[in-house]
Amino acid sequence: MYQNWILPGSKMQSTIKELLDALGCNLEADTVLDYIQNDPNYGNSNLSSKQINEYAQRLAVKASNSKTFLKKYEDLKQRNTENLADIVYLFYKLVCEEKKSRISKPKVAPKPVLNDNKHQITKEDVPQIKDKLLKAVDESKKLVMKSFEEKEAKLRPNWYNSLDLPNWQKDHPAMSWDFPKEQFPLVSPLAGIPVESQENIIIDELLYLFSGVPGNYIVNLPVKETYDARSFQIAEDLDDALKQIVRQMLPLASNYSIVRRFIEDCDMWSGRVLHALVAAIEELLKDYYTMIAQLETEQMTGNLSLQKLWYFILPTMHTMQVLAAIVTSIGKSELRGGAVLTVLHEKTNTLVGDVRAQEISLFLTERACRPYLDILDEWIHKGTIVDPFQEFMIEDNELINKEELPVDYSADYWEKRYSVQRDRVPKFLDKFTDIILRTGKYLNVISQCGNALVKTNTEEIKYSLREQNYGATIQKAYAFASKSLLELLMKEYDLMGRLKSVKNYFLMSQGDFIVQFMDATEQELSKKIDDIIPSKLESLLGLCLRLSAASHDPYNEDMRVELLPYDLQFQMFKILSIETEDEKEYKQNKDIPLRGIETFSFGMEVKWPVSLVLNHKAIACYQMIFRHLFYCKHVERMLCRVWLYNKVVKRFSAARLYAEAFALRTRMLSCVQHLQYYMCVEVIEPSWCQLMQSLEKVNNVDEVLERHSDFLESCLGDCMLTSPQLLKAVTTLCLVCVQFCTFMQEMHKYSVDAELNCMLGPTYDCTDYDESAGNTVSGGSSDSFGRSVSRYGLRFTAALLSVLAIIDRMARDNNTNKLLNISARLNFNTYYVKQLEKFCTDDKLLEADKKAASS
Repeated sequence: MYQNWILPGSKMQSTIKELLDALGCNLEADTVLDYIQNDPNYGNSNLSSKQINEYAQRLAVKASNSKTFLKKYEDLKQRNTENLADIVYLFYKLVCEEKKSRISKPKVAPKPVLNDNKHQITKEDVPQIKDKLLKAVDESKKLVMKSFEEKEAKLRPNWYNSLDLPNWQKDHPAMSWDFPKEQFPLVSPLAGIPVESQENIIIDELLYLFSGVPGNYIVNLPVKETYDARSFQIAEDLDDALKQIVRQMLPLASNYSIVRRFIEDCDMWSGRVLHALVAAIEELLKDYYTMIAQLETEQMTGNLSLQKLWYFILPTMHTMQVLAAIVTSIGKSELRGGAVLTVLHEKTNTLVGDVRAQEISLFLTERACRPYLDILDEWIHKGTIVDPFQEFMIEDNELINKEELPVDYSADYWEKRYSVQRDRVPKFLDKFTDIILRTGKYLNVISQCGNALVKTNTEEIKYSLREQNYGATIQKAYAFASKSLLELLMKEYDLMGRLKSVKNYFLMSQGDFIVQFMDATEQELSKKIDDIIPSKLESLLGLCLRLSAASHDPYNEDMRVELLPYDLQFQMFKILSIETEDEKEYKQNKDIPLRGIETFSFGMEVKWPVSLVLNHKAIACYQMIFRHLFYCKHVERMLCRVWLYNKVVKRFSAARLYAEAFALRTRMLSCVQHLQYYMCVEVIEPSWCQLMQSLEKVNNVDEVLERHSDFLESCLGDCMLTSPQLLKAVTTLCLVCVQFCTFMQEMHKYSVDAELNCMLGPTYDCTDYDESAGNTVSGGSSDSFGRSVSRYGLRFTAALLSVLAIIDRMARDNNTNKLLNISARLNFNTYYVKQLEKFCTDDKLLEADKKAASS
């Protein structure tokens, strides 16, 4: 009774396909159909409903989604689907038996091959061959569509994947207003039909074609690419004169097809700009459809000829050609957002000579600009971006709350929080890009400070070929935003007072506080960094702030102490080596034992929005200048302490032996004081005055940041911190001074002991006296002390010469007068330079060393 299944009916094919889709296994419909056609035992199972239910349950276990399969099975069962039991049993045998290889696959008859004499194709085979070909074409289309879907998925926002949206074009292709993708054959020839009748038939055909419906005598051909022009096949036996007129009118149908394809390709992820453009095109197409309806009315009344039709559609053909050209340039390049507006703007400008075409392009541009300009309006008047499809020229890069960001957030905020995406900037807004970016940033900072923003300008931004129409609105918004934020920083948050506080501490302008702090922390900072107690330094800092003139500073409580894990020279070299060959050398801190004086620096806690100016990078620059000044001050204090020791030694009988040491100490002290004077008086103070004067004239926060950055850059360069060679030379110079001071402090103890021994005689017992050290100042070994002082003198002079040489070279290369000032101040040591040349050519010092070594 199942012999009529050799070619299964459409209902049975549908049942098999539905079950296979629900089962989700590797079986193909061809395998099942071949089995049914060639298995003589198929359909003779005679199973009960209970057994079939059990087989369905077992199949559900093997299914990718058991619930879906059982639901589909129950649905087919309730619809009383014919042969459902036999189909389920067959699926069970093919899927669930343990050894599938034992299932004897029915022998399939050899398939007929075209142009094969052994297998003649009959009319009965044509439907089956047609089904096979259509299925192969569908499979290839599926592969192409899959590649397109993967490409589109990359452009979709993250939330799009969580939405369960139907794909109407894929599931219901008949809903498309464009021509079908597959080609339909010509129905019947026109031979023998009079020309007058052919004309009426062709008019009907053309009206259908203009609406995207294929005709019987004129059919559309498939297109290779989405935005290719569509071709048509015309019946060969159509009258030549009619055929010529038809060919002239078919471009309207082709352009309409391109426009419809563009509209239907735009999905919800395409963006608001494309949505607005599509809506505007649909509005134009309404008039087009109205024209088609009117022509159909004329045709029904018999008043429409082919020549009249050509006359009526001629203006519309030009309009549709303009639309097709616009959507093709947008669709082929896969443009979105601001790039779409650029294409529309350029197209509008190029159509100056064609009034009708320019009106259409201007209409589309105005409508497409509305959502983009709405985002722009929110940005320049409220400082917020509502851009779910990432179309706007400004991109917000903030992913978390401001409070959760690291300390250097303020440093990156102004440069990295909001960035301009150049590919999204419409050409007509290109000259306003910088102003638009800054306007929104200003307002955003104001809103983050808790201040309410009220839109002062109620004028709506509209697209126009004249830039001044919306340029004036943008300029007004920018003026309001820049003025508001500047007043907020200067008045409410006292930016100038903050900067003066920074100068007092980091640039050592508060002299009494610095002296008190160095006196209080001298013992603690002389320790190794691991032995220092930071809390003790914090307590001493607070004490000095309260006891000095800094107590009147309203921001003194924001000061902190910091102990950095590297010295100033390593820090500067690490910064200057960025993106150079030496960068790897400074990636890790060197394990060198450091003292507190070499690692100490002030820190400051700055709150929003002042942290935009005094950000982490700016504070780091202030710290580097402070460490340089602080260390020079420390060296000066050590030399002054040596001067105090020298006053005591002057009263001793052997004071003449210290004459050279006194002179060297004076040279060192004068040199260090000149360095400090140069940095504080000739560099920092003039630059600070210039900064204060420029800040009184600024118009926006960007100028404040620029002036402040220039001030720090100038101070770092003129204070000899940005040149590795010069910084190294100055550091070496200070190190020689420190080593000399340490040497003199040690010698002071033994010189006092030696003087007491001479005064009291042998009855004086010096328990701490070191014979070898004491001999350095005794009468018999005075040359030993003198040689040590001379060595320090040579080292100091050599270091000073190195500094002067580098300064002179840099002054010549960079044409800077400030460095020449310090060079002139330090050249007072010219006499000692000559002494260095004398010592370099004289071997007396070397001979004295050899004698001392032999004795």
